[in-house]
Amino acid sequence: MVLSYSVLGQGWTPSQLEKANTAKDIVLLTEMEKEVIMYLNLCRLYPQDFLAIEVSNYFGPTGYGDYLRSSTYRSSLIRTLQTMEPTTILHFDEDVYYSAQCFAIEHGKKGRVGHDRIRCEENFSAECCSYGMSNARDVVLQLLVDHNVPSLGHRYICLSSRYSEVGVSIKPHLKHGLCAVLDFD
Repeated sequence: MVLSYSVLGQGWTPSQLEKANTAKDIVLLTEMEKEVIMYLNLCRLYPQDFLAIEVSNYFGPTGYGDYLRSSTYRSSLIRTLQTMEPTTILHFDEDVYYSAQCFAIEHGKKGRVGHDRIRCEENFSAECCSYGMSNARDVVLQLLVDHNVPSLGHRYICLSSRYSEVGVSIKPHLKHGLCAVLDFD
């Protein structure tokens, strides 16, 4: 598991990583799924540090070019993190996880995008879906930047103190390689 990403000599402290890594012992989760929860918690607990360490020099995932360099969505995330107060930590929830897992499998096999479920129950309060990202950091940053999503719905869900439980499932996707579903309660 990648537990220390640093930019320009800055990095996460062992105590920050330990506090954020609430899913580290959950055997149902893959390492990447555990890391998604950890990165979300790092942002929620330490918004200004997250800005400095993860966002300040992030212009898009490797292989996609620097498409975020002049993005107004990235700029608005920066403004949000500059003034954001720390919020509640997310903990793994097994019921919400199974809801996310069902949907990630269902969407992946059909190559679909969006939030319309066919057979999977909606056992959650809010949901975020990420497509095509090959690591946890890019999944979380894709949802936080919410590029070309005028409502910024993914960002609001990921940062909302309203939610304290999360289930993350990452499965193969027919068209995008991987699909990450994050269900919150």
